[in-house]
Amino acid sequence: MEPHTFPPPKTNNLHPSPMQAFKPSLLSFLLALTTPAFSEIERGEVIYKQLCFNCHGVNLDGGIGPSLIDSYWKNGDSYDAIYRSIAKGITGTEMIAYELVYPEKDLRSLTDFIISKQEGNRETLRSTYPRDYFKGKRLHPDLFDSIESTSQKKLPENFYYVERMFDGVLRGQSKLLIKSAGKYRLNINGKGRTSIWVNGKEVHYSNDKKPKDTHFDKELELSSGTHDLEILHEEPTAHSMRFGVRLQKLNGGHWMLTGKSLEGSVPKVVRSGESAKVIRKWIEGLPPRTLLLLLPNKVLLAYDSTSGKIIKGWESAFINQTPSLDSRSQKQSEVKGKELQGIAKTVLEGKRFNLLHYETEGDSVKIATLVDGTPKSFRVSPEGENSYKLTF
Repeated sequence: MEPHTFPPPKTNNLHPSPMQAFKPSLLSFLLALTTPAFSEIERGEVIYKQLCFNCHGVNLDGGIGPSLIDSYWKNGDSYDAIYRSIAKGITGTEMIAYELVYPEKDLRSLTDFIISKQEGNRETLRSTYPRDYFKGKRLHPDLFDSIESTSQKKLPENFYYVERMFDGVLRGQSKLLIKSAGKYRLNINGKGRTSIWVNGKEVHYSNDKKPKDTHFDKELELSSGTHDLEILHEEPTAHSMRFGVRLQKLNGGHWMLTGKSLEGSVPKVVRSGESAKVIRKWIEGLPPRTLLLLLPNKVLLAYDSTSGKIIKGWESAFINQTPSLDSRSQKQSEVKGKELQGIAKTVLEGKRFNLLHYETEGDSVKIATLVDGTPKSFRVSPEGENSYKLTF
């Protein structure tokens, strides 16, 4: 990495900067980035594991920072938008302007890696049009190109919805990201008339002459990569949108292409299960780098990765998690349960702690940390109904 003249990001003891989490593995990071065989995506993965996982999670599923693989993207989900967020930073958050610290090539590799993990609807644009223009005409993309829209909005939820008593015609345009080539099925609950296009080809059409509540299944063969998706729809009367579209991979997962605005949704509840869980969420009164370890016996432990200590614990616990919305990761999640007394414990002795990685293995959580320059690891497992044990 070339030296730079910019000052290091400001920090404090309670809230270390992302650069502090990066420093311990600098040598391995540089060696990996100079390996000729690395693709840009592999190079980006190395950068992510050294720089980003503390806030966005090992699997990009969020923590202190938002998820990078769900459908909600407040600051834009295109390649350029993601790169801009990384390079310029996001005001009011811990996301610094990394262009001040790293060369453009590294940031583009990181963007390539994040993009490679995306799947489903992205870059979703909703346009609305007056109803009268389309009366007696079959819905077709060419019709929309010859009339001005009454409104346009990028939808960060990446599925389509309209406000109550909407009286018009909707045109939805998006990029459909497919990771696994194969057979997919469009599940369509039809009301009004609907036309769906994939890569410039109409794959479904239904009109208001059909019986109400008609259900359609359309099978598609989709290659891996990016596909142009377009949904044209008109409700029979002024109403909030009552038709639904879902894309399902045969013998696999699915994505909703229509729904309701996520604004005002209630927090997601995270409960214990057969396997241990690690949650990275902002809890009032806990240091920002805290790992929340939820064990199958419903014991929840707060491990401060910057001090090597278990600082709090609860039994019969679950978490009201901040929803992935406009305010996600800017409002505290909430722990529910009975606080355990005498649970605090120093796990690792030392002065400087740098979290390397963590992973779940069955009912346990394994945590690796660099303590005063020496790598150490330990395992946290459930014990009895309301306790835990440590294995080194």
